[in-house]
This record gives sequence, C-alpha cells and structure tokens, in this order.
Amino acid sequence: METPTLILTDDLYLGTGMHKTVYAHPTDPHLCIKLLHHTPDEDFEREIRYRKTLGTRADSLTLLTKYFGEVLTDKGVGYLYERVINFDGTASKSFITVFDETIIDRTKLPLLEKILLDFRRVYFAEKIPLAGIDVGNYFVQKTAPDEYRVRIIDNIGTSALIPLAYHFDRFAQKRAAKYWRRLVGEIGTLYQFLFAKDFLRKLAEVT
Repeated sequence: METPTLILTDDLYLGTGMHKTVYAHPTDPHLCIKLLHHTPDEDFEREIRYRKTLGTRADSLTLLTKYFGEVLTDKGVGYLYERVINFDGTASKSFITVFDETIIDRTKLPLLEKILLDFRRVYFAEKIPLAGIDVGNYFVQKTAPDEYRVRIIDNIGTSALIPLAYHFDRFAQKRAAKYWRRLVGEIGTLYQFLFAKDFLRKLAEVT
C-alpha cells in the first residue's frame, strides 16, 4: 500500500534556515518535517553519517532530537524529525527567544544560568560533535513545571574524512571543548549585557 503524500499547508510552517525549511507534521504535534533547499546537502549528509555511526545509541542521547527517516510531501521529499515540544504541548523556545525574554525580565536570569550550566554538564557527558555554534540551533524544552533541558536541532557532525571523534573518547572530548568555548564566546559577544563576566568565565570552563 502506497504511503499517502503529506500536505504541508501554510499554517504548518515553522521557519526557514540556511539549509532547510521546516513544517509541523499535519497530524502529529510531536513531529516536524524538514525540506532541504538543495540536494545533495552537505549539512544534512554530515548529520546522517553521524546518526548512522551512533546506531541505536542515538536513542540514549538527551540533547539530540530523534530522526525517523524520509516522508513524501506535496513539496517534495521531506525528513521526519522529533519536534521539540514542552510537557504541556506548547512549542519550546530557541536560545534566542529565551535570551531576549530574559533581557526584558531580568528575574528570569538565575533560571537561565542554571539551564546553561546543566547544558554544559550534559553536553560534556554526551559529547555530540557540533559543526556550528548558531544559538538558534539550541532549544530549551520544559519537561515538567520546574524542569528544563536543552535540545540541539541542527549543525551536528563533522565533515572529517576519518571522524575520530565518533569513535574515540579523547578526540570527542577535545572537539567538544573546542566547540563549547566557541559557543560560550558567541553567547558572550551577543549577550554581554545580559551575563556577568564571572558567569561567562564559569560557563566556559571545560572538564
């Protein structure tokens, strides 16, 4: 039986990045569909290589959103992913939105700092290789009324011909530290008026 084509209407549109346009799934609020602007796409292929290397271990990584394969849509071939949704069914917010809201309401700063420190701890435990540090690729997911976690939605993997970081912890740790410092540097540059220098120094510490 042929799989029906999914119709992606304008009300399902979620956003457009450098490589992909994203729509909510028409019937499942916990899924989204990514459409590549061009194929082949190096960014997407890099990510898929990493996921194939992980195999079933990908399911144990809390930072990484789940990938479910290809789907046919009225706009062409799409790629089915977990959509980052809060426990109450609302859409999770990107770092950009959370940072901007904290600028307006500084009482949210202690919680945001805790989220970032927790993110650092989990990131160095899972050591997901990053290919970029765009703060828009990180979402804050509310998993319970007072519990939060960060999810990574894009720029995953490495283009190295022999990706040693996929197989050896020492190389994974080294790459994780390199990209973490870059990410904290980017946050410090864009939001230097939000975070104290002492906090940014603490956040940049690597194990």
